[in-house]
Order: sequence, then structure tokens, then C-alpha cells
Amino acid sequence: MRTALFATLLALPLFSGCAAVAVGAIGGLVLSKEVSDNNVFETRLNIDVSKVWPMVKKTLSDASLETIEIDENVRSAKAKIDGSTVTVWVEAYDLDKTVMRTRATKYGGTINDPGRATALQERIITRLEASK
Repeated sequence: MRTALFATLLALPLFSGCAAVAVGAIGGLVLSKEVSDNNVFETRLNIDVSKVWPMVKKTLSDASLETIEIDENVRSAKAKIDGSTVTVWVEAYDLDKTVMRTRATKYGGTINDPGRATALQERIITRLEASK
């Protein structure tokens, strides 16, 4: 238990500020991950936006008990999941490459919920890999 806590404390600086983490996970689907100052988790994916955007909407819809808010023009979706408000933005940045940004807050947007944001991103990535 103490080892897990110590490892968590050592990894904490990676999840704050502008720490960038390069990832070669999930069969080359994820190119990189980055966390911005305002706790927006950005993941660059090696897959076309036309496949990512529908999967984002489906994953949010499956995770939320309420109707999700979707803006097709800017490809953003917002859902309430277990007391947190999660917003996901998707944009194409190159041919067959996509940027997915996720932010989660709770208590009316006053407190960031990084655990919820990363868990949702991982769920989307796992579903994309399974559908490939």
C-alpha cells in the first residue's frame, strides 16, 4: 500500500502543468498525450476524425444517464457522468490524424476531475482499438 502511494506521489507532477508524455501504446493508435495548465487532456491519435468523432459521441452517451450536448460544427460533446461534467473536443490535424481533448469538472465546474477525464479518454481509445 505504501509503495503504491509513493509511486502515485512521484507521478503527480506528470499530471500537472504542461507535462507532456509520449506514448507508444495500443498498437500505434496513440501518438502522444499532453496535459495543459487548465487540466485539458490532449491525445493525438493516428486515426481519422471520421472514426473518432462517432466513437466519442457513443462512449459519452453510454456513460451518461442524461442526454449529451453535441455541437457538430466544432465537434464537441458534453455529458454529465457521475456528478462530473465531461467535455470532449475532436479535431483533425492531418490526414488520418486526430486530436482529442478532454476536460472533466465537478461541483459546478469549480474543481477539476482529472481521473474522470483520463478514464473516459482511455475508454474511447480502447473502443477505437477494438473497432479497428
